[in-house]
Order: sequence, then C-alpha cells, then structure tokens
Amino acid sequence: MLKTTVGLFILTALALIAVGCGSASTATKSATNSNAAPAAKSAKTKETVPAAKVVPVPENWITMADEDKGYGFKVPEGTDRQTQTVNGVDVFTAKTPAPSSVASFVMAFKDKSLSKDDLLTFATKFLEGIGEKDVKITDVVELSDDYSLGMLSSVDAKGKVTKGKILVATDVSDNYVMLLGTDESEFKANEKIMDEIWGSFTMTSGGASGDS
Repeated sequence: MLKTTVGLFILTALALIAVGCGSASTATKSATNSNAAPAAKSAKTKETVPAAKVVPVPENWITMADEDKGYGFKVPEGTDRQTQTVNGVDVFTAKTPAPSSVASFVMAFKDKSLSKDDLLTFATKFLEGIGEKDVKITDVVELSDDYSLGMLSSVDAKGKVTKGKILVATDVSDNYVMLLGTDESEFKANEKIMDEIWGSFTMTSGGASGDS
C-alpha cells in the first residue's frame, strides 16, 4: 500500500521535481464530471463485485480546506491524517478508517508553467521517490480544461501491488495532485469511496482555464 509517512528529504526532493518537470471572477468548481467519467467507464467491461465485499460509503464526512490556496476536499470522519509543508509544497497524507482501506496523498504547490500532463509526470516521479516501482498511470480522462482523472498502479519493495486513482488539477498558478490507493485485491471494494473523495475536490476560483 502507498506509504502514508513521507520523510523531510523526500519532500525536499518533491519540491525540486515540481520545479523541474514543467514545460516551457470567483466560482467553485468540483472535480465531479457527469459526462466524461461515466463514458470512460462504460467503454470497458467491469468486474462485478459481490455486494457483501463492497465497503459501504461512510455516512459522515469532514472537509479539509485551505482557503489561502483555494482548494478543498472531503474524507470520511475518523480518517487518520497528517499535513506538512516543505519548500512551498503542501502534502496531506491520510488513511481512511476501517472497514475501508484507502491511502491518499494530496499535494499542492505553485508553478504556473505546469500542464495536467506535467502533473501526471510529477506524480510518477513522486511515487518512484518513495520507493514504488513499475508505476503506471493509465486510462486518463480529461474531465475539463482544469481536471484529469486516471487509473494508478505501482509495486512496493515487498512486491505488493497498489491500485487506485489519480486526479490532477491546475488553477492559474496553483497545481494539485491527488493520489488514492489500496491493495490491488481491495480496489473494487473501495472504489466507491475513492470516487467520493476525488469527486469532492474543489477549487475556489476560475481554474487555469478561467471558465471553471
């Protein structure tokens, strides 16, 4: 599973990667998209999960928000969470409470030169930096000019496979990367909770496009 403790030296490296991976009216926009995401899902055959194995979506949620940087999202009440800021990079790490089993990273930093594709590259480098191997980001769907969503998988040092989702967002000069993952065997059971988390992400501005 994705590690939920990140050392200072890793965060410093993260900030350096953020600087190096770039290429040369107020409203609230949610990452939820009713058209693009469902269309992408319906194009593939989906495994049916027995109802008894699906982790129920929690009833009570709390909002994590940074009004200064203009973003927020929700996690289930009881989520074990930590926040750190190093070299201008905000890093939120969390693990949802049992019976769910979703680990998450949310990273926010400024660099107006970055595109959504740059943020996907940034996420790959970040995961490799914390020891994940064979990092793959696939089935990327552009939800809007400001948001892209993809599938994520990686393998840790012990050979355990993590599967999850990645949301990237751009907001003028601010950039956001959300990584959600669980053990591959538990992905289907926890997918609805992941969708609730990424779908709750909001940017309280017009986004990079100016239209959100």
